[in-house]
Amino acid sequence: MMKILKTSGGIFAVLLIMFSLQGCPWLNKNYEYDYNIIVTETANNMGDLNSAYDDWNSDLPFPYERSEIWFSSNRNSYGGNFDIVAGKLDFSYHEDHNILDMSTGNEEYVAPASALLPVINSPHDELGPHSFLTGEDMLFLYATDPGEVFEIRFVELTRWNYGTGQTVSDPVAVAGLNESGDNLYPCIDEENRKIYFCSNRDGLTYDIYSAQYNSPISKQSLIDGDIAHITKEAVSSGYDDKCPYIYGDFIVFASNREGSYDLWYSKRYHDEWMEPIKLQPTINSEYNEYRPVLFQVLGIDLMVFSSDRPGGKGGYDLYIVKIGNYLN
Repeated sequence: MMKILKTSGGIFAVLLIMFSLQGCPWLNKNYEYDYNIIVTETANNMGDLNSAYDDWNSDLPFPYERSEIWFSSNRNSYGGNFDIVAGKLDFSYHEDHNILDMSTGNEEYVAPASALLPVINSPHDELGPHSFLTGEDMLFLYATDPGEVFEIRFVELTRWNYGTGQTVSDPVAVAGLNESGDNLYPCIDEENRKIYFCSNRDGLTYDIYSAQYNSPISKQSLIDGDIAHITKEAVSSGYDDKCPYIYGDFIVFASNREGSYDLWYSKRYHDEWMEPIKLQPTINSEYNEYRPVLFQVLGIDLMVFSSDRPGGKGGYDLYIVKIGNYLN
């Protein structure tokens, strides 16, 4: 009799657990999710990450399901100078409905930004952040205008440890890169040998340049200016071409060659850039699109950029879109 009761009790417990789990969203295919921002092939505003001021020039130092995002904003100065600020992104992929969902969090200080931002922000403008790892440490590049022109600087952010936390070196101008004119929006290629950037050093308009280094880019090579040569890239048009971002064999950039700033891309073939192509109206608009940044999360290729199109929170807002269709 006791054995029967125990068996019945076990069956009841199993059934109770099964019925309870039917309410769990990861087991119940009919569960209605409360999605936040659904990321598609059409650009979507990044919601609460934006402000009533200008928000642009982003960088994702650690593009995972839960990521920090660093970007330029003049919210802290109420429309004055630009600082680098930080926020959070959370991504989740819902296979049953083939939906990539994203939520945002707007926080002034999130680690490691809590160590970084007080060092680089100043009464001047800080634009175009770009970070990359060198072993266990990170180099963070950006542009600032302490004088009459913008120059590209960098700091080194050490790996966090329990003894010292994270340390950030003093900002230093990248040697050999700021010879004349304004120099902004640095981006390092995946081989860690070139810095792409834009500059008006040759005249009134901005062109896209690359600086080829003699050795893998490191803190010391940036200090020493270990540059073999600087080349104006063939994607430049004679109009303003800015904000280059390298993603594998692709370059995506902003250009006003047809009037307002739009996003264009080109593919590298046999070490040469093919004729640039403008991205589709699902991304570009009749307004301005600026500073693209590409990355991959959960196996999906994504792009964040800024635009002053209507429907945002004000000024330039950050937008996100799937970009994989262009990379085939």
